[in-house]
Amino acid sequence: MNPDFAIILSFQIKHPDSTNADQLVKTARDIGVRAVSGSDLLKDACQKYTISLAEPTDGLDLTSDNVIDTLVTRREQGKSTVINIPVAADGKFSEETVALFDTINHWMHMFGHALNDGEVSKLTVDHDGFVLVNRHADYQKYVFLKQPLPEQIVVTGLEQEPNRVEWIENRKDLDFNFENGKLTIQVTAPDDSFPWQVLRIQAHRPEDDLAETKF
Repeated sequence: MNPDFAIILSFQIKHPDSTNADQLVKTARDIGVRAVSGSDLLKDACQKYTISLAEPTDGLDLTSDNVIDTLVTRREQGKSTVINIPVAADGKFSEETVALFDTINHWMHMFGHALNDGEVSKLTVDHDGFVLVNRHADYQKYVFLKQPLPEQIVVTGLEQEPNRVEWIENRKDLDFNFENGKLTIQVTAPDDSFPWQVLRIQAHRPEDDLAETKF
């Protein structure tokens, strides 16, 4: 399975004749999901909306109350999350499923890039959380922190001082100090009270070495 697929929606289609494949796949795309499964009925819609059609596999029955904790916890373990999505006889979703989508959309709109592109890191944090590294650009690390947030955290394992530390949510810089492989970050309150917040550690990038071009 492609490691960039943090979430896969497994549509439980029991009435193909009344199912609007475009609607299902577009819904997945719009909430930040990169792959779906469930039926070959979805194939053309996946191509249309540039979403992958994954092989069917057993999924989890999640709710709006536990979906974010589940996504984040499984990503900490290097796993994707397959979520079972019932599709009613009329091709529509239940109120519970719509609430689930709303919760995923709200969180993924802010942190989906970190969740999808992050992989397990050797770095550690001294709070209730963990660190992922961007598998495509390892100069970016993502610190996932569970509420309530502390006033300060210490990330251990970096080899050099980063260029920048910021909240992903609003790109607000955070004060930090780096000494003896320990990065101490002063945590200020972000704008929203997501159950899991994510900050980005921006290390030295290859393009930082490029000389300025003058015309």
